[in-house]
Formats: sequence, C-alpha cells, structure tokens
Amino acid sequence: MLKVINRSLRAKNQASRVLTRWNETKEKAAMKDGIRQENHRNQVIAKQIKASRMAEKEDRLLGPIAPRRAITQADAQEYGTVPIEKLQPQFVPAEQRIRYWNIAPGDRVVLLKGHDRHKIGVVKSLDKKNNVLTVKGVNMVPILNPDATEGSSPVFYMEAPVKYEDVRLVYPLPDPETGIPKDTIIANIKMSKIFTNKKTKARTWERLVPGMEGVTIPWPEKEAPKRADTAVDTKIYDVDNTTFKPTLLIPPMPAGVIDELRNKYSKFRTRHDQSYIAKKTAEEDARLELAQARVLTPVQELNRKLREERKALGKPVLSDAMLEKIGRVMAQNRPELLVGVQAVPAGEEAVV
Repeated sequence: MLKVINRSLRAKNQASRVLTRWNETKEKAAMKDGIRQENHRNQVIAKQIKASRMAEKEDRLLGPIAPRRAITQADAQEYGTVPIEKLQPQFVPAEQRIRYWNIAPGDRVVLLKGHDRHKIGVVKSLDKKNNVLTVKGVNMVPILNPDATEGSSPVFYMEAPVKYEDVRLVYPLPDPETGIPKDTIIANIKMSKIFTNKKTKARTWERLVPGMEGVTIPWPEKEAPKRADTAVDTKIYDVDNTTFKPTLLIPPMPAGVIDELRNKYSKFRTRHDQSYIAKKTAEEDARLELAQARVLTPVQELNRKLREERKALGKPVLSDAMLEKIGRVMAQNRPELLVGVQAVPAGEEAVV
C-alpha cells in the first residue's frame, strides 16, 4: 500500500514540475515574441526616418537636379512620415509590467538608444501599462495628420514613446575633486523602505544613489493642474453678488420651498395647502356617507352602537376603591414590593 501511495505522490510531483516548466516556456515565448515585434516596429520606424533624412539631404545637395520623389505636392509633404498607429507601444501583460517606477514626470533622463541617443531631456509622461515613457523634445518623429484642414500642414512632429530600460536618470551630484555639482548618470537607483498610506493606499519611497551613503534624489515637484472656466462654471462675480436681502415685509423663505423640503403628499407633513385640505375633507365625508348608507347586519349595528357609547364615555378613570383593591392584590402576590412602604393613617394623603 505504501508503494502505491509513494508512486502516486511521485507522479503528482512530476506532473506539477512538467506543468511549471511548460508555463515558464510559454511565458518566455510570449515575451520573446513581444520583444521581436517591438524591435521590428522600431526598425521600420527608424528606416523610414533615416530614408526621409537622407532624401532631404540629397535634395539639398543636388538642388534643381534632385530626383522627383513625389507626383503631387501633397505626396511630397507626406514623404517620410510615420503613421500614428505605428507609435502605439506593444501591449505588456500585467505580470511583466514594472512594479516600482524610479522615474517620474519632471525628471531629467538621457536616452541610450535611437537616433537621439545621448540626448538629455525632461520626462513628459509615463505609460505604466506598457512600460514606456515620453521625453520632451527627444525622439521626435514626423507624423501624418489625416484630419488636417485645407491650408494647414498635414505633417507635425511629436515625441515617440521610449522604453523604460532605454533611459537613465540624470541628476547633478557634487564632483569629488572640485565639489561643483555635475550632471551624473545614475545607472542603478536604490530604493529605501516602502511606506504605504493607510488612507490613500499610496506607496512612497526615497531614491538612493548607490555608493554614496545618505545621498537621496528628490522627487520632482508636481505641477498644479490648470483649470479653465467652462460654460457650466459659476463666475466669481455671481458668487460674491448678494441676490437676497431679508426684510420684515417678506418671510425668510418662499412658500414653495416647503414642497422641496418635504414631499407634498407625505404623511409626516403638518402644513398643507388649503386646496389639499379641502380635497381630503371631501374624501373623508364621502367615505363616512358611504359607510352610513351601507346595509348592516343586526350584529354590526350592535357593535357600532357599543363603540359609540364607549367613545362617548371617554377614557376610563380608576377610582380609589379600584386602586385600593389593586394594592391589596399586589401586596398578596408580591409582598417584596411593599418593603419600606409605611401605612398612611386614615384621613391623610400619601406623600410621593
């Protein structure tokens, strides 16, 4: 029996290892395929940019004998442009995304690859879902604008996204010899302990310079969002302008405000319009008239008469004899309730 159990456990472990290796192979293949597609896209864009630059240089050198590369003027303007669809970064699965970004908008970075390599620029925006970022004024490519109107240029330049691993942070550090701050490329940024805000769930940490104890790289200051007034915004003049001045001649609230504060037909409302009160009174009179006109059986007539008699008597009142009898019954059934109670002589009133 033990051999059978051990054999089944070994088979289960072997199947688990095979499945793990298969999943790892599948993930690696997907990653390689994504990298291959990204590299191919970048190569196509680079070739187009290089061809357009070579054509511009050749046309500038040859002058009037330059070859005619386009049939129409529009074709000449669109020559060498990159479709905006090709600038869309390759989708990155959630498990392959960078978890902690040590670069933020406003940081200065240097580009390591591309035709603008070794250039320094300021980070414009981040795309954390695709592990790319854009640098202001760096990696500019000509884009064809399909929505260009007549009289405007169909070509405009914009920053193409750059991979996170293709940039390095640049920060001025003091020179060990002269002490003068000098731009330094931080190849590997160390992270301090991560702190999590319990309310906002935001994670914060400090960026440390490796090999320099106590030196931290501050995060860039966030710019305040610029808000523009729209048609639905209230102007400051209307806010400051006094539109209501209470006087002794008018009530503090218009009569119609009560309908907004309390439902017009709510049972909790105590103040109603005269028309509503008259309507309800007429309905009640009609109901009573209908009830009186209804044919009753002798038993129903007797019950109605008894109810009217009880209602005419009013609420019952306990007499002294009834109270005395109730007290005797309480003393007989619960004598502990009369502990500490003194008897009141006849002719005197009890003091509470």
